[in-house]
Amino acid sequence: MSINAVDSKKLVEALLGDLRLLSQEAKKKQNHVKEAAESGVVRIRNISTASVGDTVLITNLRAACTELLHPLVLSCETRHTRLVQIALQGIQRLVQHRILSQNGATIVTNELWSLVEAECEELRVLQTVPPLVSSELIVTGNTLAKCIVMCFRLHFAKDPIVINAASAAVRQLVSTVFERVIQEDGIFSTELTVVNPSGGRPSPRAAPPTLRPCAADAYMLFKDLCLLINGEAPIWLVGIQETTRTLGLELLESLLKGFPSVFIRHTEFGDLLKDDVCPLIIRLFSPNVKAMHISSQHPSSRTSNASFNNYPPTISHERQSFPISMRLVRIVTLIVQFYQTILHTECEIFISTLLKFVDGDRKGWQRPLALESLHRIVSSTDLVKWMTESFDCRPNSTHVLEQVAIGLSTVVQQCLVCTTFSSDQENEIDRSQEDGGPGFLSKGLWVPYVEHLTSKKTILLDSLDRMDAVAIPEGYVLSRCCVALCDMTQAVYAAIDKLCLVDENSEAGSSETKLEIAKVAYANSQPSILAAIGSLLAASTDEIVSDQLLCCLSTLISAGCRVGADADLHRSVYVLAIMSLPSPSYLNQFAGIAPPSPANKRDAPVSEQVFDLEAWPSTTQVTASGPPCPCPVVSTELWNKQVLLTSKNLQAARTFIASITTHIKELNNLWYLCMATCEHLSWLLAMRPTQVGQFERETRDDHSNVPTVVTNAALSDIAMLSSLMDKVAPAIAALPDKSFLSVIDALIRLSDESLAVAATGRESSLFPLAVLYKVCSLSLMRLQVFWQKAANHFIKVCNHTSVSMRDWAAVALTSLAKHAVKSKTSMDAKSQQEMIISSLLALCSIPHIQVRRRQLDCVMSLMQTDGAFLLSTSWPNVIQIISAIIDSDTECELSLVRQGYLGLRLVSSDFLQSIPFDCISGLVEAISRYSKQNTDQNISLSALTLLWTISDFIYRKMESVGNDASEAVWMVLYTCLSESCVDSRFAVRKSACQTLLQTVTAHGHALRSAAWHSVIWQIMIPLLDKVRSQTRCASTEKSNGELIMHHSRDTEQKQWTETCIHTISAISKIFNSQRKSLLALNDFGAVWEAFLGYLDWAACYENAELSLSAIRSYQEVLLGKISSQTLNVNSHEKSNGSDSTIDAITPELPQAQWVESWKVWLRISRGLARQGCAAMANSVNADSKSISSTPRMNSSSSSLASLAPGIYVPGPSHLTAILHVFPPLFDKVAKSITVDDLKYESLPAVLESMMNVPIPSEQAPFVLPSATTHLTPTQEALLEAVKIVFVECTLSGTSLRAAIPDQIRLLLKFASMATQRISPNKVAPGGQKSYRDYALTTIVPFSEYSLRIAIEFFTSTSQNPEVANSLIAIDIIKFLGEPLYMKYTCISASTWKLAATSLMSVLRTSIPYARQNPEVFRGLWSAICDTMERWLFTPNKSTRLAADERKRDELMECQAIEIIRSEMLAYASRLPQEDVQRLIALLHRGSISQIDSTDVLDSHTQRNELAKACFDALLMSSDGAHTNTEEDEGRGILGNVAVTSLLQRCTQVMSDFCKDWSAAGDLRLPRSRILEIISALQAVDSLIARLARDPKMTELYSHLVSLFPSVVDVMPCCHADPQLEHQLIKTIKSYQTLFLLQNIPQATVE
Repeated sequence: MSINAVDSKKLVEALLGDLRLLSQEAKKKQNHVKEAAESGVVRIRNISTASVGDTVLITNLRAACTELLHPLVLSCETRHTRLVQIALQGIQRLVQHRILSQNGATIVTNELWSLVEAECEELRVLQTVPPLVSSELIVTGNTLAKCIVMCFRLHFAKDPIVINAASAAVRQLVSTVFERVIQEDGIFSTELTVVNPSGGRPSPRAAPPTLRPCAADAYMLFKDLCLLINGEAPIWLVGIQETTRTLGLELLESLLKGFPSVFIRHTEFGDLLKDDVCPLIIRLFSPNVKAMHISSQHPSSRTSNASFNNYPPTISHERQSFPISMRLVRIVTLIVQFYQTILHTECEIFISTLLKFVDGDRKGWQRPLALESLHRIVSSTDLVKWMTESFDCRPNSTHVLEQVAIGLSTVVQQCLVCTTFSSDQENEIDRSQEDGGPGFLSKGLWVPYVEHLTSKKTILLDSLDRMDAVAIPEGYVLSRCCVALCDMTQAVYAAIDKLCLVDENSEAGSSETKLEIAKVAYANSQPSILAAIGSLLAASTDEIVSDQLLCCLSTLISAGCRVGADADLHRSVYVLAIMSLPSPSYLNQFAGIAPPSPANKRDAPVSEQVFDLEAWPSTTQVTASGPPCPCPVVSTELWNKQVLLTSKNLQAARTFIASITTHIKELNNLWYLCMATCEHLSWLLAMRPTQVGQFERETRDDHSNVPTVVTNAALSDIAMLSSLMDKVAPAIAALPDKSFLSVIDALIRLSDESLAVAATGRESSLFPLAVLYKVCSLSLMRLQVFWQKAANHFIKVCNHTSVSMRDWAAVALTSLAKHAVKSKTSMDAKSQQEMIISSLLALCSIPHIQVRRRQLDCVMSLMQTDGAFLLSTSWPNVIQIISAIIDSDTECELSLVRQGYLGLRLVSSDFLQSIPFDCISGLVEAISRYSKQNTDQNISLSALTLLWTISDFIYRKMESVGNDASEAVWMVLYTCLSESCVDSRFAVRKSACQTLLQTVTAHGHALRSAAWHSVIWQIMIPLLDKVRSQTRCASTEKSNGELIMHHSRDTEQKQWTETCIHTISAISKIFNSQRKSLLALNDFGAVWEAFLGYLDWAACYENAELSLSAIRSYQEVLLGKISSQTLNVNSHEKSNGSDSTIDAITPELPQAQWVESWKVWLRISRGLARQGCAAMANSVNADSKSISSTPRMNSSSSSLASLAPGIYVPGPSHLTAILHVFPPLFDKVAKSITVDDLKYESLPAVLESMMNVPIPSEQAPFVLPSATTHLTPTQEALLEAVKIVFVECTLSGTSLRAAIPDQIRLLLKFASMATQRISPNKVAPGGQKSYRDYALTTIVPFSEYSLRIAIEFFTSTSQNPEVANSLIAIDIIKFLGEPLYMKYTCISASTWKLAATSLMSVLRTSIPYARQNPEVFRGLWSAICDTMERWLFTPNKSTRLAADERKRDELMECQAIEIIRSEMLAYASRLPQEDVQRLIALLHRGSISQIDSTDVLDSHTQRNELAKACFDALLMSSDGAHTNTEEDEGRGILGNVAVTSLLQRCTQVMSDFCKDWSAAGDLRLPRSRILEIISALQAVDSLIARLARDPKMTELYSHLVSLFPSVVDVMPCCHADPQLEHQLIKTIKSYQTLFLLQNIPQATVE
């Protein structure tokens, strides 16, 4: 050991410190010590100074060891306490740093011995000795012995502290001595044996010469310990005066336990064990050994050797025997564990001794002590293996393993036997049961169980600090034995497992030898262990303990499976099986399964050998009760007997199922026993298998005569058992073929027993069928092995009388068939499918419905999942299975018919390609059968759909089979469908019609011309005629069927109507899709005319659905499209827009057919309008008092709230649909019609009558205006039609221009709807809101839009002679007079405002042209005057308006005055005189204020701007006084009239102003009045100025002079306003000019 620089320096400093301290303490009385210490100080300093480096320093110190020890030894010799302490401290430093040499060690040892003798500082001596011995090999031989003896002697000191320290020191020194041997062996590992020196026999008092020094010391030490224990004087440890046997045994045990390699490596030590230790143990085990106190002394001691054997009786023999026996047992256990290879016979003796202790317990602690030792032995796998190999396998040797197992089993049997039974014991049992503590109960004997026992955790073997045995807990022996048995079982299994492992490197034949050893180990231990565990398990009351025992039993089964011990395995499995069932005799009594024969024929059966039938415990919690599973081999009287299943049974059942699942490959002939046990378990727990072979708890059992009762406490266990049972089948499926078939046979045997029970009417177990199905389903890869056997059994069960068994077998067989078809096997596909499907076909002979249902389910599943893998040879059988449903007696069974049809549908939809074409006819026949059956109408309907599928298939196959063959099939198909078209059932004929017509539509182009002629005239047209006839003649009485039908289909007439709808719609599609083929017919015109005749009839038929459908079909057949309006009543679209159609391609059609279609359109439109008007008239006549039935002028202004029964009214969707046909149809025929077709009596009248069709109240809430145009779809369509006609009429070169006025008149008709008066009792359609609100949202927008279009049409075509000469302008102006007259009383104010702007637009357009043709437009001027008068002076006053609104309305009137002035009065000479006079009168009237000056509330109606405009117009008109030319003459006439009117107006204004000013007093007149009089004064100024330019106007001069007094009257009022005052002054000054005109000569003027 190297010492670093720091340690060496510290050592020097410490030594110097110790020496200085010695010098200081010894300077008074111990002068020689002082001098020696000072010399030591000097010596250390010199060494430290002279040493270079730490290593040199240590070496020099070690060389001077004797000198350094001198002062320390002198100090010890003084026996002075302080000096001795300091000296021992220094010695310890030298020892610690290994400065001490061997000589120095001897010196120190001698001095320490002296201190011990003097009893000086014993504790410090003990602190010094162990380091001295353990530091280096400097203490050996006698010196070492002396050190050990010192510690032994101090162990018996008086001070307890010294005793304890000495005890630890002794143990440390003893261990150190043997550790030296291990170190020595490591150093000289290659030189183990030393040559024995010559010189004779070695001395018995010395170690063998073959041992090295350390080994020799250890040898002598161990030998002396044996001598001391044996009460003899030691040889090497001279000086020991006294010791104890317990200490010696403990030291012996520690050496045996800690250093087994020493004893095994060195034969000398092994011989020591064999010659000294084992005999010593055997002698001490002998009952003759007496307690003694061992004392000894050194040969030099004062006590002679003869006195060594004198043992004073210090303690009793009983007390002395336990600690010694306990230590002996510990040593024996160690010897067996570690030294069994070198002490073969001795170990056998020791185990036998332990078994004797177990067999008889005379002292109360011997049996548990021996059991603890045996527990440690049997829990070792290696020891079990050793016992088997060394003893049990040898023929003439004692079977130690078997004896141990028998011994433990015997203890169990003895502990469970109650010799006496008292009431106190019964009370104790009750208390223990109440406390819930674990334990064992057998025949009234309660033995508690001590928990947490292991082989390492013991009570007695660990009582080293006790002189007496501790109190043994009650039940400790049985508990220890129970745990030992469990551990032994695990050890036996581990040993067997190790022996059975195949070692590739082992010699030949060694594997067989090991297997034989394993078999012997199992055979010798299993019977006793099984008996003991069975007894413990039967008596156990604790779940955890029972679980441990069950685990042990499961381990026995595993070991038996490993070695292939069939008989012993049978007994183990049987024991576990009967533990899982209510009683040990259950299998024999209720299942007819006899117990296995015992190993010894003279023994009782296993059930009786292991379990005491009378002592079978009943205290375990009952979890289920009920009758046993019925078995035909036992008496039927036992079937109703009640049995109880406990929680312990469930525990055992879990272990049982887990064990057989794990070791199922090794069970061989035990299949029937295992399966029967599982069957009875599942029955007793009401665990019924599901359809997939899984097990679950049945909620109730309605079929059993005595129901099974299962407590809630068992539910969790049942779930676990179910899970475990589900794992049995996969384990069986993994077996090889031979074992697999054996299991199949066992299951079939159990199933046959269940069938026998079911034949008596009793419910039988489904367990065999479920497991058989599950096993087979998991073994499909070897289908050829089991199929015939399993399938035949399932078919046999399918024909059984038991419903449940029958259904289960059907489910099993069909499920297996479904999975077997796609499984990969060694068979070829054809053979595999034939074998499987033939089994399914065999079920056709079974009449039971549920079996046939399962059969069909299987066929369906095969086609759905594996249809692609079915070979062509398999399809005939498949179709035969499906067809057999209708052919058999079960054809009336609804469920079977439905299932069969599903299969048929699957064949027709997915597998037509797989079926040969020759089989199509048979498939069609099968479908026909299903369509004709009356069991389920839905199937009949769906069967018709299948024919459609087949038609597609036929079409695809036409190229490969040829036209002749395919057309023949087509005609057959059409024939079948046509027969169903006249079916009495509405739904069937509807579906048949659709299918027939859709088939023709889709595949008709594949037919040749001759075939088409036959289809049209022999199928289509007759079908239409027949449907029309049936529709007319159908009954209107409601059906009294059981089914509740919708009111739209509750009569035969309604049903035939819908049939007619579908027929017409479908044929329309045919005419479109097959147009090219139909046009090739020679008589296409006749075909077209005939079909349009049906559409005309249907469109005007008194049924809304049929009518609308006919219109849609009419639109579709013409245009090849359906507008979205026909699909949605609120769809707003442009009829000519390409984005608003479903199909934008117009079918080809000759022009003659287009004209014919135009005529049909007119007829349909008139018919719809006629029906609507007739319905409105009938409604009014039927209930004229009803508010809700008030008629309306057109569809936008009124509705029919109620109709008489049977009255039909075409709805908005009908009108809109037919109107959407108009634009493209008119575009096609516009060049082929005359202008008479567009005159008002023709097309406009039709459109007007359509607008007059009322809206049914029930439809009104759903007719919504557009968000952009605010028009309904019908209104938009009408206006769109008018626009299209107008555009066509305006084209260049057209001959239809004369029809433009008629279109404008139609628009004016539409516009007039906004001027209707609203009566108080008028309600909106549907009655949802007021009629005014309805008109504002629906009527007014349409009327105003119509008016705008009319004005637009007029203004754009007014110059055309045809339009101008029609005098349409007069009609427009007259029409506009009505809204202008109504003005504020219109429904909407926007109406009269639109009329005002329209009037001005019309006047600007028509007046210039009228002035050029006065003779033609003579009536225009009076119309204008009438309209203007009605507008400007209407009595319909407004309510109070905002100032800006009133100003805007007044400005429009002013604009109209401006047009009159500029366009008419300016050309008055060209106008009739009477009309001019009317205009001047209008202006005069307009210039006069219309309000009452005294009524302030009426001031809002004043129109100052209008009055001013009229006044200005009069003023400007008065400028026409000169008459030079003809026009000037006319203008002069107008001027005179205007001047007269103007002066009258001025006079009145001035007079009224003065009068009102006087009446107002201090109140100021309105500003408008002031402006009015200012305007009048300005007019006077203007007239005076005009007179100055033309003085000849004498009449004007007179009027002005007459007006002057009125002007003067204004002077008092002029202070009211400065502006007025200024204007008055100006006017008066103007009169100067007037007065001077009379004095100016005429010539001057000229």
